[in-house]
Formats: sequence, structure tokens, C-alpha cells
Amino acid sequence: MKHLVFFFTGGDQLRITSLMGGTQCQQIIQKRYEMGMVICGTSAGASAMSETMITSGKDDDAPKKCTLKMAPGLGFLKGVIIDQHFAQRGRIGRLLIAIAQNPHMIGIGIDEDTGIIVMPNAILEVIGSNGVTILDGIDCTMTNVSELEPDQVLGITNIKMHVLPAGFKYDLTDRQPVIRR
Repeated sequence: MKHLVFFFTGGDQLRITSLMGGTQCQQIIQKRYEMGMVICGTSAGASAMSETMITSGKDDDAPKKCTLKMAPGLGFLKGVIIDQHFAQRGRIGRLLIAIAQNPHMIGIGIDEDTGIIVMPNAILEVIGSNGVTILDGIDCTMTNVSELEPDQVLGITNIKMHVLPAGFKYDLTDRQPVIRR
């Protein structure tokens, strides 16, 4: 049996989704994905995998309301928002804003030279030489995201954060790291 793989390159995730989103091609890829085809993406291609994606935002800045732009992604990974070049470009602030605006979603920050493999059972495994940061706002007890004026700093409490190196796993359904025993 031949294994099919579809690979999304880097560049601009909004370009990828504006060309592919809602097309017959995307529908075919989605059906094949549901039948077991592997879908890969690097950089912008990784960000485009999620339902909602970050299209732009300031790096290395405090999380502020008007520093982030999001748009619909291709939706291959449900319930997550992916950001890339994460630690290298200081993108934790923009992922915090994304989670404050979408607390039901899991934020996944993928470092350079690092990737995730998401299995059909929703277990994510980290591969590569750096790490993955997971932000979970489902238990957030307070945020001022809806009251912020442009460029005011975000307030948010009770966010879970996990930093996972290669070999570590995370259960996207249970929203917990898979502890090695």
C-alpha cells in the first residue's frame, strides 16, 4: 500500500488559506486526511493546519490587544492554534492573546527545528532539537481582553503552560501531558 503525504511549505499562512480554503482541493485533502493520509507543514504551513490561525503579530512584546491578527485556518487540527518560530522570535505574548480571545482552544508554540506529530487518537508527540510550548486557557479565571483599549497590556490568570522537549507527548483530548512511566 502506498502512503500519501501532502506537504504545506512556509511563507505566508494567509496566502495558503486564501488560495486553498473552501476549495475542492482542500475538501479532497480533508477527505484523504480523514482516511489516513499524512499532512505536514513547515512554518506558515504548520500554522495553517489549525482551525483558527495567527496571521501576524508583534514578536518580543508584552501581550496587547491590537498586536495580533487571526483568521480561519484550514481546520485539519481542531481546537488548537499553532504558532511557529516560537522561542526564537519571542512569540509567547501573541499566543497568550490568541488564547485569551479563544480560551477553549489550546495554543501550541513550535520552536524552530522542532515539530509535532499528531496521531489519530489526538496524542501529540514532540520531535526535533528544541521544544513545544502548550498554553491552555480553558480554566482561565479572569481576563481583561474584552475591555482592553488598543495597545493596553493583557491581564489573564490561571493559564496552564507546558514546555515539552523531543519525545514528550500531550493528549489534546484530555488537555494533559502524557507522563512517561
